[in-house]
Amino acid sequence: MIDTNTVAIVGGVLGMVFVGEYLSLGADTGKTLKPSEKKKATPASTTFRVLRGLNYVALVAFVWSTAFLVMNYRHLSHSEGTETGQVRLAKMTWTLSLIYFFSFFGITFVEKENIDGVAAESNTSGYSKPLFQAAWESFMMSCIANITIAHLCINVAYDLFVLTPPLYFLRLFTGDKIFHYCTTKLIDWTVPIVVGPPAVWCGMRVWINDLDYFEKAKATGRALVLSNHGSRIDWLIGMFAGYSGTNIRVGFVCEWLVKYLPLIGWYRNFVNQDTFVNRSFESDKPRIEKRIDEFHNSNTDMMLFLAPEGACVDHNEMAMKYINDCQKFAAAQGYKPFDYVLTPRYKGLTCLARHVKERGEIMSIAMAFVRDGKLLDERLLSPDRVVPDLYTLFEGAGGSPVHVYVYAKHLDDFNTKSPEEIKKIMMDDYASKDKLLAHFHEHGHFPGVKLDEM
Repeated sequence: MIDTNTVAIVGGVLGMVFVGEYLSLGADTGKTLKPSEKKKATPASTTFRVLRGLNYVALVAFVWSTAFLVMNYRHLSHSEGTETGQVRLAKMTWTLSLIYFFSFFGITFVEKENIDGVAAESNTSGYSKPLFQAAWESFMMSCIANITIAHLCINVAYDLFVLTPPLYFLRLFTGDKIFHYCTTKLIDWTVPIVVGPPAVWCGMRVWINDLDYFEKAKATGRALVLSNHGSRIDWLIGMFAGYSGTNIRVGFVCEWLVKYLPLIGWYRNFVNQDTFVNRSFESDKPRIEKRIDEFHNSNTDMMLFLAPEGACVDHNEMAMKYINDCQKFAAAQGYKPFDYVLTPRYKGLTCLARHVKERGEIMSIAMAFVRDGKLLDERLLSPDRVVPDLYTLFEGAGGSPVHVYVYAKHLDDFNTKSPEEIKKIMMDDYASKDKLLAHFHEHGHFPGVKLDEM
């Protein structure tokens, strides 16, 4: 049986965190909100506090379990009987804490100044409800989100550590063709695990303006998709779109740092074999060409997905400076400064275009993320702008789901173009994306495409 002291410790920690978060909610309610303020309210501050509390719980659990096992090491190493319930609990707690740390610990601390700053202007929607109810709902949604992410990480870890090593051993004798075939099948098996929870449990839906065109582009076996970068879940939408309908493997072009992220980044590097760049065209060019040639030589169909903006901005000082620089660059090139998108990077596109040189389609897409009829990825400088992430999606399990609207269109081939011509094609395309999102923000749909027609 589990010792009552252990139950008291665990219950006390959880209770302390919950009460602390409850009190911190109340600390901000020193003034009476006007009706207009309640309408503008967002749950960011409440959610942040609860997620921060979960981080503290994981930290306390890790310290307790580690201290317990260390202090009882001599007794455990000489024990002749079976493990007690308390020992099993300590080992389980220690393991789960490590999974938490390596999988997603610290995500909730990113841009916390921004989250608190936005909340200071609009406060939180939970204040229109009793404080205990607001804290409880936010606590439960955060638990669901963290459990779902942990479920994802555990499944990815199994694929990475159990199923992947034999494939690399096989690659030594058979080459890339069979290796890519096997990793493609492994990805096909993994994708439902990744996209299933947000789509089935959390109500996420993806709508495309011209589904026939999108499916024909995938059916060519080689597609280059250039997307705006309005969220931190573009990769998940890309996986979802590639798996649905005509199934095709989706590869991503992303920053080199991603491949070092525990579990998810390792999977993207060793299984998905994404293309990682460090924003230096001279060093990136051989790496991009080598990766594309590997898939072409093994005759592996793939949709290559990337966001030429290269950055996803929030409200911090560095982001504000970058937005201003992009708007100045657009004006210098003779364009009206973009309000919804950043200016694209275009130097590496000549390398990426070789993916569709023999066959395939270059596709431009603009993605709009909507919840409760409100555009989340709105104007870059708006204080109401929300950059959707996994937590935003998983909040749909206990609240309002996120719907993603995609506007897809053909883009001219780059292979025979000069650098200046490519720059103009991309700037024209991003001016078009900016107008598409502005129209969606104002009218609730893309121009010429009503939501019920998608």
